[in-house]
Amino acid sequence: MSHYHIIGIAGAGMSAIAHLLMDQGHTVSGSDLTANRATAALQERGAQVWQGHDPAYVRGADYVLATAAIRGSHPELDAAVALSIPRLSRADLWRMWSAQRPVIAIAGTHGKTTTSALTALALRGAGIECGFLVGAEVPALGGSAQWGDPTAPLVIEADEYDRVFLALTPAMAIVTNVEWDHPDIYPTAAEYIAAFAAFARQVRDPRRLILCADDPGTLALAEHSEACLYGIDERIATDPVSCRLAPLDWTASGVRVTPEGQQFDLWYYDRRTFGRRFATTVRLAIPGDHNVRNATAALAATALWGADLVAAATALASYHGSSRRFEWRGEIAGITLIDDYAHHPTEVQATLAAAHQRYPDRRLIVYLQPHTFSRTRSLWTQWPAACQAAAMVLVGDVYPAREQGDPVALAMALVEHLVAHGVTARYAGKPADAALVLHSLAQPGDVILTLGAGDSDQVSALFIAQQHAAQQEV
Repeated sequence: MSHYHIIGIAGAGMSAIAHLLMDQGHTVSGSDLTANRATAALQERGAQVWQGHDPAYVRGADYVLATAAIRGSHPELDAAVALSIPRLSRADLWRMWSAQRPVIAIAGTHGKTTTSALTALALRGAGIECGFLVGAEVPALGGSAQWGDPTAPLVIEADEYDRVFLALTPAMAIVTNVEWDHPDIYPTAAEYIAAFAAFARQVRDPRRLILCADDPGTLALAEHSEACLYGIDERIATDPVSCRLAPLDWTASGVRVTPEGQQFDLWYYDRRTFGRRFATTVRLAIPGDHNVRNATAALAATALWGADLVAAATALASYHGSSRRFEWRGEIAGITLIDDYAHHPTEVQATLAAAHQRYPDRRLIVYLQPHTFSRTRSLWTQWPAACQAAAMVLVGDVYPAREQGDPVALAMALVEHLVAHGVTARYAGKPADAALVLHSLAQPGDVILTLGAGDSDQVSALFIAQQHAAQQEV
């Protein structure tokens, strides 16, 4: 066994990898500028975690693993070079794990986290103790990562950022959608699409490439007729013989809202007999058509793996979401707070549609924190349509992540852009400022959605604290 030192261990991706390494019996240490719940959980398992960075921390390590956020010189990386300690990346580990055991990779611009969680939960519900690596905490799975049975598949949320998903040679893969993103890595849409095409070609068996036929970008990856297609087709609910020009292998139909969430009927198309068969009814506690598609993909993967489909579908009913994925953050004074990681216009639009499904007669107030200057500018024309369903959009300062720019100026420009296209919007600043604005605007019955991939999730706690303070003053 080896000693891995992880720089940036507090991050969701790095902390999850740390858990997988510890599950395998390796020694793990790490460092980060901040301490959080992720580092506390690792320390409880015996990992040595330092707050801050120091060259001394890498001593004794066999390998150093660094987050992709590091650019240029770093004291611990420089020390590793001086000590001849090999530096690894996520891609290196993924490449190694792909060689060690079968990998089910979940790729796509949107929906990776939820689809990865649902796939792992479905497999485990069917008795297959798969491993999993998901980009968020999943209560139904007991965390974000577990190595599981090494003879079973490893479900990996296959992130396209930095082209890391190209390190995988999956035994099976799902692609949820393909829509240009990460313009800092892929300057053009053509480059982004080309990366996904390369990923699709790396799946070992084209019959185990599962593609969402409802998404044009994903459907374009179906170079091989053997690829498995899934999607929603409401006609099947009333006429099972009807089909698209290219029949879906797995079809969700008869989608209906229930007191618990929603449910739909799952149908399977047998290519050998050209017949469509009812598979099972699926019940979900999470709203939105996008989650119907995510669940359909997960069940298609489970069935292709040879697992019991009914048991897998039953397991999905226990899924109530992952951290920062339509996560209920509380209710106070008749106001409900929901937090979501949505930071691409398509994700924002889908999240608002899900909120309207869950809360059909309530006003939606959105705090939107744009994520990175490059994404905000590159997708500029898509923002008004994405925000139309909100009664009010409060635009926060751009979360810069790894980029440089003026977060206030671009946020104000986005407000003007939204207003010019008929969206009720205003500037709200940082999370603490936004909580004050919300305190003055929100009324009983409203639903507040905080959207973004930065620190927008802080708004809910700040708002609740202000409401409590106001109630005590009365």
